[in-house]
Amino acid sequence: MLYTIVLVLLVIVSICLVGIVLLQSGKGNNITNAFEGEATFGNRSGDVLTKSTMVLAVSFIVLCLLATILYKQGSASIMQSSSRPASRAQENMRSVAQQEADEVAAKAAAEAQSAAAEGSETAEAAKESVESAAKEATEAADAAVNETTEAAEETK
Repeated sequence: MLYTIVLVLLVIVSICLVGIVLLQSGKGNNITNAFEGEATFGNRSGDVLTKSTMVLAVSFIVLCLLATILYKQGSASIMQSSSRPASRAQENMRSVAQQEADEVAAKAAAEAQSAAAEGSETAEAAKESVESAAKEATEAADAAVNETTEAAEETK
């Protein structure tokens, strides 16, 4: 909000400064008069246009510095606020992926126990079943994290 006000004031001061400078009449007829001490820095009591030019020039510089400071503060807060939702989304996806991995592992463990209880599979086959289920769960979690990272990069 304050940054917008400063920008509007900066535009107004800029337009006024250009107008005031264009209204002033030249003090010398050639380029050598521009480099003489008296013509350049001569009497400081100038007319209203000269004084208003100085006031507007100082205002322009101050507003430019203020706009720069406000822009840097605003851009930092924008960057921080935009990165927070992405990290929250990543955390949510990780927890969902972890839950899915736990469910798959629990299902595989239950299947392995029931197969071992029935005696239809050997202990080695049950172990392989649990390992493959754990591998599937890990792959599912990795895929979910990759999708979240890609989505976060797209929002930036």
